[in-house]
Amino acid sequence: MTPLMKKIAIQYGILSTLVSVLYVLGIYIVDESLFSSQWGGIVVLLATLAVFIVAVLNYKKENGGYASFREAFSAFMLPFIFATLLGGVFNLTFYNVIDADLAGRNGERQFDMMMEMPEEQLNGAMKFMGVATTDELHTQIMEQAASSKTVMGQLKASGMGIVFFSVLALVVSAVTKKNRPEFE
Repeated sequence: MTPLMKKIAIQYGILSTLVSVLYVLGIYIVDESLFSSQWGGIVVLLATLAVFIVAVLNYKKENGGYASFREAFSAFMLPFIFATLLGGVFNLTFYNVIDADLAGRNGERQFDMMMEMPEEQLNGAMKFMGVATTDELHTQIMEQAASSKTVMGQLKASGMGIVFFSVLALVVSAVTKKNRPEFE
């Protein structure tokens, strides 16, 4: 890994982690019920995606205006992987040490939101989740909320994130790549 690539990975990995950590802490301080908001998650997803795109563009700029497909892909994924590691440590600490009951409260809010769905929509969600009663639904949601904040839960989420962001990285790399001319 070149010194420039290492600098980009660390700089933008930390920046992406800060976006996520500030989001979590801001919601925690202001109103925990916002953890259940889809809009907040979408905003953070778009903000972190923007950070990784800027990382690729910055790499390209600092590399004389050139970035091969491989370099662009690396400039996107290395900060993501670094941020995933830092964010995983933060999440494990926050949800298991600082406020071990937060995952349970989030699960209760998610269950309450589902109970407010129209009956037809709720029945469809229950069928999709493979449960027959609201008690089973509650149990499953609470188990998922708790297991998502374990080391294994964080690893599963990280794996899914790597797949999702790899696809985005492929697109961004294809769009932003610019090879050096063979003969200058």
